Amino acid sequence: MPDVIEVSVPSTALFILMLTVAAVVGPPAVSSVTGWWSIRLRRWAGRLGDAWARFVAWVREALRRFLGVDGSR
Repeated sequence: MPDVIEVSVPSTALFILMLTVAAVVGPPAVSSVTGWWSIRLRRWAGRLGDAWARFVAWVREALRRFLGVDGSR
């Protein structure tokens, strides 16, 4: 039993066709997915920044009340 793998011509042609399609269709598909994630991450980062700003303001106000500072200068 030889260790040679025989591949038919139609399967080789199909493989080459699949590689060609992947080379043509793949980059735009990857670009659209990464663009979608980029937009999502930017939105989430903005929301996280807003939440952090609200938290910092809340802590600042709690410290002012605790220390008895009236907020006027």
